[in-house]
Amino acid sequence: CSRPQKVCLCPFLPIHPLKVSTCLYIIQHPAEESRVLRTVPLLAACLPPDKCKILVGRRFSEDRYPELATVCRNPNTLILYPGAEASNLEEVAVMSSSPSVMIIIDGTWSQAKDIFYKNSLFRLPRQVQLKPNISSQYVIRTQPTNTCLSTLECAAVALTIMEKNKSIQEV
Repeated sequence: CSRPQKVCLCPFLPIHPLKVSTCLYIIQHPAEESRVLRTVPLLAACLPPDKCKILVGRRFSEDRYPELATVCRNPNTLILYPGAEASNLEEVAVMSSSPSVMIIIDGTWSQAKDIFYKNSLFRLPRQVQLKPNISSQYVIRTQPTNTCLSTLECAAVALTIMEKNKSIQEV
């Protein structure tokens, strides 16, 4: 978990990585890398390395990130970002049976908004959102409102839905 021994969370992580078919691309704002209470390292520790790819930056051009560009053009790729254009993830998951890729932006709301709107690649995948009635249980770092979730919680809920496996969220 990369935390000091006194506050180590490793005993709470799964012994073996979770078996999932969905691949997550975490687009992390550079400011998140230095936060002590960030959740992406915990997420990465729970998943196989080939199912959790972390890209750090603010700008993601097709030239510098050809793999990401290919992923964004794939019809099975989803981007988890709420808004008027977003479909409910549960409805999309019911219609999909093939393994997919999900992009999640990691940062504060203003950082995520900046990344989403300044990178045209992120408007290529189908935009999805979680139901607004989920409340955060991540008590280590305070969320702006009760319905804001940490990146770890978003990924856990999304994987639970995509994998049709309720135990993922609890683990």
